[in-house]
Amino acid sequence: MPHDIQHAMRVAQAAALDVGPYLLEGFRADTQVRLKGPIDLVTEYDIEAERRLREALSSALPYRIVGEEAGASGDASGGAVWYVDPIDGTTNFAHGHPFFCISLGLFSEAGEGLVGVVHAPALGVTWVGGRGHGVTRNGVAVRVSTRDTLDTALCATGFPYDRRENDDDNLREVGAVLKRVRGIRRCGSAALDLALVADGTYDAYWEQRLGVWDMAAGAVLVEAAGGRLSDYDGGPADVRKGRGGQQWSGARPPRRAPHGGARSARLRPCGRAASRTRASSLPSRSCSRPSHRLPPRRMAPARHRSRASRGRRPVRVAWPTTR
Repeated sequence: MPHDIQHAMRVAQAAALDVGPYLLEGFRADTQVRLKGPIDLVTEYDIEAERRLREALSSALPYRIVGEEAGASGDASGGAVWYVDPIDGTTNFAHGHPFFCISLGLFSEAGEGLVGVVHAPALGVTWVGGRGHGVTRNGVAVRVSTRDTLDTALCATGFPYDRRENDDDNLREVGAVLKRVRGIRRCGSAALDLALVADGTYDAYWEQRLGVWDMAAGAVLVEAAGGRLSDYDGGPADVRKGRGGQQWSGARPPRRAPHGGARSARLRPCGRAASRTRASSLPSRSCSRPSHRLPPRRMAPARHRSRASRGRRPVRVAWPTTR
């Protein structure tokens, strides 16, 4: 069924802006915090903010809602679903760090990204975008970066919540990419990182094992701003898979890798065979030229490495060709 994307953009933006001041009441205040996992936090403001967002969205549009804290509600008769993260970057919020945001993403039940709104109240910045309607940052139209080489790229990443128990923790990827780019940032909010790819601040972003609510809004923004989403192998991304895989997001795709290599790279090793997604403003087609290999960090002999790291195959990260 057809969806009124512009109306949904207005509804989501209004809901986020309305809840933003409430979050600021708890920011750098005496906030109650509890653990969902060893390093995964939730606060009273996560719970109440999600309740308010659900109320605003459901009263305006007949769509199903999936939230990080309260799960799913509604039915599929509306043909679309909101993915809601009331505070993406709860650890930042709880520690008084301003890099947190409200993330609202609307997808069709078939998996097509429709609307994305990311509102960072402590930063005073709001990104709004929709399929076929572009992206704005505080009302000003933005696009992904036009940088076309890795050695001038500013990238962002993050680390999975299970990194204390899982050796596939993104450290090897960071070590490989760091040697080929201008810099890497780690801000602690996937939705903000994706929004910053969409507005051209970052040229690329990748992360492992994110929740669908972490990615949904930012993924829509990246694509609406001219970027691309893919898995680590350059295949199509399915944001709805959530925690199951890894994500790449990037701005304008580098035309050449450093030192004259082709537009693809191999990171060795990247871990077990899980879907890996990236978002990119780089060109939209995978590069078919020979790959440029990024040298892995020196590894101990196999007998000294963990069982989980043995026998892993290289994972190809293909930077798309220019449109």
